[in-house]
Amino acid sequence: MPLPRVEHRFVDVDGVRVFYRAAGPETAPVLLLLHGFPSASHQYRRLFEALAPRFRLIAPDYPGFGHTEAPASFRYSFDALSEVLEGFVDALGLERFALYAFDFGGPVGFRLATRRPELIAGLVVQNANAYLEGLSELALETVAHRTGEPGAAEAVQPLFTLEVTRGQYEGGAADPALIAPDGWTLDQHFLDLPGRREAQTALALDYHSNLGLYPVWQRWLREHRPPTLVLWGREDAFFLPAGAEAYRRDVPGAEVHLFDTGHSALEECAPEIAPLIAGFLERLTAPRPLRVAVLGASGRLGGEVAREAERRGHRVTPLGRADADAADEAALAAVLAGHDAVVAALKGPDHLVPRAAGALLAALPKAGVSRLLFVGGGGSLEHAPGRRFVDSPDFPAQYLETARDQTAALDLLRAADTPVEWTYFSPPPVHLVPGGRTGRYRVAATDAPLTDGEGSSRITTGDFASAAVDALERGSFPRARITAVGLG
Repeated sequence: MPLPRVEHRFVDVDGVRVFYRAAGPETAPVLLLLHGFPSASHQYRRLFEALAPRFRLIAPDYPGFGHTEAPASFRYSFDALSEVLEGFVDALGLERFALYAFDFGGPVGFRLATRRPELIAGLVVQNANAYLEGLSELALETVAHRTGEPGAAEAVQPLFTLEVTRGQYEGGAADPALIAPDGWTLDQHFLDLPGRREAQTALALDYHSNLGLYPVWQRWLREHRPPTLVLWGREDAFFLPAGAEAYRRDVPGAEVHLFDTGHSALEECAPEIAPLIAGFLERLTAPRPLRVAVLGASGRLGGEVAREAERRGHRVTPLGRADADAADEAALAAVLAGHDAVVAALKGPDHLVPRAAGALLAALPKAGVSRLLFVGGGGSLEHAPGRRFVDSPDFPAQYLETARDQTAALDLLRAADTPVEWTYFSPPPVHLVPGGRTGRYRVAATDAPLTDGEGSSRITTGDFASAAVDALERGSFPRARITAVGLG
């Protein structure tokens, strides 16, 4: 059986010398592994051996942990750790990956995910909490301390003792004999290095900031619905099993597995966990083909979306006026039956677009289709809060009727009480330009145009179509208007 060659490297990120381990084929799907407290990338050594023959594994050490070297001026907070992680991802040129978040890896990784959602192909959560019901009384007491409060720094010092470090591994374990002592011994070595106690104290007193971001992370999960695998030691003294089950509330398709072990579930249950991760990564790279009907496939955007869906292996049914009247509920129900999703990229006279939106909302439940991607216009986006482009007096007259129809369709979708999981996709208001797929774009649920680093709101038709098919494949942004921008 071949064993992977594991690289041990450093990369500079704004003066922080970040240590990381990497293994696996460079062309394989990437799993970025984020460690917990008080450990470092060494906690994933067994997972490297199990998965790196088939997947690319990359595991950095945060500032204040492991072998990473931070300057004395570094100010430790979870925001700061996530900013270094983002710089690390960019330095390595990682454009898309599955994210493994354990313990501290949750608050570090979720900060990155909410800032850069285009990076996240899937999510493996292992005892990384994002819900209040997942916090035990012990956890609530521990995170209550804050910087500047009298006695707070002294109160968190027991967290850095060998007794607590060892307890992170053995607490709740069904068979402690299965847990190697190397992990907690090495963790304590790093905790006892000069300057590390101060770094960990600052992070412990900043942990409360994560609780305030739980609603932000939950919204990201609801909107983007990343494929999610939750792995949880049910005897974790800090993070309760309710925190694992809660992920299903925001990602209904999340796969949740509870193990009879403690916080460091991977230490005792790696033989059970590694195959679950491997299967999850394989499904990420080979998603089930969808049956997609495209109304308006002969048009520019409808055609681009149809071609992109076919390129990814989905079964596409292009539909035009000869196949069904887009405003005829009965005709739509008949022709759309048997599909997994519908794309509507329409325009036409007599207010066809809003009439079609209403007909689709009525027809899709009868056809047994729950997913609708409605390609709308950019005119309904806002150039200032509450001020839409379409309502501006200088809006181009030749596009006004179409823009108003597309806006009316959005209003109708938003007002509907419907089981249909619709997504309304607006291109940038001006710069939707001909061009191929680059794969570098950002998508968000917002009523304002997105801009790139230079303040431009621009995307190619190829990237727009790619983002549309992303939303179909992931089931992301249900009942939301989204827009996109190219990233160059």
